[in-house]
Amino acid sequence: MTITKDPENSEFFRDGIDEETDLQKQPEQKISIWLAGSIIFFLLLVFVVSALIVQRVYFQPPVVRTAVERELLKHKTAIKDNPNNAEAYVGLAGVYLEVERPDKAVKELEKALRLEPRSWNARFELGMAYEALGKPEEAVSQFLKASAIDPNNEYSFYQLGRLYHKKRDYGQAIQAYKKTLKVNATLADVHYYLGQCYEKTNKKSLAKQEYEEALRYVDSYPEAEKALKQLE
Repeated sequence: MTITKDPENSEFFRDGIDEETDLQKQPEQKISIWLAGSIIFFLLLVFVVSALIVQRVYFQPPVVRTAVERELLKHKTAIKDNPNNAEAYVGLAGVYLEVERPDKAVKELEKALRLEPRSWNARFELGMAYEALGKPEEAVSQFLKASAIDPNNEYSFYQLGRLYHKKRDYGQAIQAYKKTLKVNATLADVHYYLGQCYEKTNKKSLAKQEYEEALRYVDSYPEAEKALKQLE
């Protein structure tokens, strides 16, 4: 007796069905992959655009409003463009001194002096910074170095005179003031301070001469007028 196989249960028939099913699934898989990729791209695009909006709205650079801010930005930009620009560090230190941050000024001036050890500006400003920090000995040291670099600049001698005067070292103050006037004889304040030092050392005739010189360069100088009257 011959047994006839059911064609639907034959291996050949099943293989044909499987192949047909796979062919039907392939387009669906391609569509799913494309759709997933599109969604990911869209989400990335939304993220990037959102980040740009947040940066523009919340993270804008600060607006420069004051003259001090402009000066800070100018010198910091100069240093960024050329880290070997000693004068840029001196300029930045000057701004820090202006806003009463002598500690920061010292750091910038030390950088300047590493680049240019014979910079008069850096030495002078460093002396001013040390004085502002309440370190008169360090300030004197820097003003002395500045005066050695440029003996024709009266300001370092003048600052030395002031510091010696404050210490009541009248002999040293007299020498510093005289050197100041040797460079620039028209400074009325220096004549007045020199007169005070002469008074303190009992040189009243010399003190009188200096008060008169102060009044010669400034018509209205109440302190010098008062000191002169007391000597007459």
